[in-house]
Amino acid sequence: MKTKTFPLLLILILVFSINAIADEYIVDNDDGAPAYQQYGTWQMSSSSGYDGGTYLFTHYDDPPSSASWTPEILTPGRYEIYYMFRSGSNRSPSAPFTITHAQGIDIVRINMSGSGAITEEFLGEFLFDAGTSGSVQLSNDGPPIVFIADAVRFVTAVDDPPEITEITRSPGYPQETEPVIITANIKDDSSVTSAVLNYSTSPSGSSDSLIMHDDGLHSDGESNDDIYGATIPPFPDGEEVEYYIIATDDMDQVTESDPLSYIVGLKTPREYRSIWADSWNRSILDASQVEELVQTCRENNINTIMAEIRKIGDAYYNSNIEPRATNITGGPQFDPLDYLIQLAHDTSEGKKYIHVHGWFVMQRITKGETLNPNHILSTHPEYVMYNSGGSTGTTNKFLDPGHPGAVDHNVAVIMDCLKNYDIDGINLDYIRYPEESGEWGYNPTSVARFNAFYGKTGNPFASDPDWDDWRRECVTFEVKKIYVKAWMIKPHVVLTADTINWGYNYDNYTASSAYAGVFQDWVGWLQKGIMDYNALMNYSTSTSRYEGWTDLSLASDDKRGSIIGIGAYLQSSVQRSMDQLLYARAKGADGLNIYDWYSEASGTSESRSDFYSALKSQLYPDWADPPEPKWKTDPVYGIFEGNVSNYSSPVDHATVLIDGSPATATHTDGSGWYAILEVSPGSHMLRFSKPGLSDVVTSATIPKAGDIITVDIDFFRTPTAWVNY
Repeated sequence: MKTKTFPLLLILILVFSINAIADEYIVDNDDGAPAYQQYGTWQMSSSSGYDGGTYLFTHYDDPPSSASWTPEILTPGRYEIYYMFRSGSNRSPSAPFTITHAQGIDIVRINMSGSGAITEEFLGEFLFDAGTSGSVQLSNDGPPIVFIADAVRFVTAVDDPPEITEITRSPGYPQETEPVIITANIKDDSSVTSAVLNYSTSPSGSSDSLIMHDDGLHSDGESNDDIYGATIPPFPDGEEVEYYIIATDDMDQVTESDPLSYIVGLKTPREYRSIWADSWNRSILDASQVEELVQTCRENNINTIMAEIRKIGDAYYNSNIEPRATNITGGPQFDPLDYLIQLAHDTSEGKKYIHVHGWFVMQRITKGETLNPNHILSTHPEYVMYNSGGSTGTTNKFLDPGHPGAVDHNVAVIMDCLKNYDIDGINLDYIRYPEESGEWGYNPTSVARFNAFYGKTGNPFASDPDWDDWRRECVTFEVKKIYVKAWMIKPHVVLTADTINWGYNYDNYTASSAYAGVFQDWVGWLQKGIMDYNALMNYSTSTSRYEGWTDLSLASDDKRGSIIGIGAYLQSSVQRSMDQLLYARAKGADGLNIYDWYSEASGTSESRSDFYSALKSQLYPDWADPPEPKWKTDPVYGIFEGNVSNYSSPVDHATVLIDGSPATATHTDGSGWYAILEVSPGSHMLRFSKPGLSDVVTSATIPKAGDIITVDIDFFRTPTAWVNY
């Protein structure tokens, strides 16, 4: 065990009198017994761990195994605990740690998955007695796959100011006769000496300060449960009430919350309140499951269901293109999507209309199961993705977005569903390259197209920035094609994409796993306006990581919108899920999303009933409809799209632009398709270029905003144009 003592800087000595010593204890698996001990099945990794040492690992399906770290605490007090380990793509997303401390036992879960870097995760702050009575223990009881035993750091906790969280308002949207109960969870290292609710109103200009109590007598729950309450009196309709909380501790440290507000008599603002419902497990597999899903959503004011209706190149509806999913249990005639739409859209007897978004898994096309003869990899094995070593993967296989046939198949699947089912949205998942080890995207057709465009030969090097740009472009073109084609069929249907947030590069996006690892440029998609909402898969237990990625999405969505999704299954308590949802709402998200149905509280000791009780009371006390995207309901621009060919053969990477406007330039995809978005109504000249062919220039008109005009040209023949309304 490594022990360090650091003197703290004397700051502003005339104001403060601080002369504290910070104790730090690091317990590493390399220390051995008694500080580190392990039980069960552990294997030594060949990679280096914390501080260049070793680390061990075990699997979730190994016999019950645990590892414990026990420091010898010299100075009793409060300590912050950090776990240090090498992350990886196969690590458990919810590794359980049991913290034994002076005030009892707590279980904390962290996400061990990541890019492979040495990582430090905060486990919490706890009180420890002197000696060896305190410990941290990791077990392999949790979600797959691998658990890592490495190093734990204990460091004297700084005396922090009070922490104010979980501010709630009831009713959420008061009328003029209703007082408003404000509660907050207020905690401190030692004790809170005062909590004050300050409010002011306009236009009347009244204001007041109210003492908040934790006595069980002020709508604050139970006495001494850290929940403080006070009541704002009723005000007339139209009055805006702004309020904030100030808490002080016994060291006279003060915390002031961000201001919140409400308008008396205002109806609930519109927002997406979504939940993903996967089809691997209980969700829409038979009629009773669909009924439970819809009923639960209505009871808890959830207005959107993102139901997985394509998971591995199969269909949970009557597809004209892909085979029926094999785990549907409702009988051979049962159509899960159709029944879901029937129930969700039923507004009889005052029922609320629930939006149904079809959740389509795109590039990942199989997880190793026996393929149906009609599966796309059975009929078109040439669409599969290869890595740089020529492998398609041992289990998960992907369609390569650099192969035009793979893209057009995916587009056709979605358009077939859109034409035949009254879905309200399209939700794209796995619209990216794999996260598995190895460089991906080496389908021969994609490589040949890349070499033809860049004038290169052979397999591109993984370090070639042109190759990175190519793969990003392939995914982006697929998203753009689905967006425009869907808009042409049903303009009201919104397109969302499930985007990743791995790691901490939210402040260095071009180095992030999304942009540079799996080539999913979702910030660019928002800025280009080729999706309606970013359905960010913001699955994290780290506050900084969750907030950083949320903030990036909201800072990038001026043209479109953000629906922030949480990994509820990762959180150690229901309240942590609520806090993440409340943060996204407070920051201005267009909606909130939960991953996922039936795992809402799986990482906690609480129940699903506890989850929905908190969700309804803290976030969704009243019904709200989803927002209407103004760029579709009140458009300003139109779109040109079409196909470019030469002697009827598709022309790959022809340049298309509005003549005289180089910023509008785009390329055709591998099927010769293109689209130019954000075109002002009126007449324009379109220029089509391809090296070795003479330019074609043709006039085309956007009659009015919102129109999509198709302009097909053949370099050898006369162009044609028509309008889609």
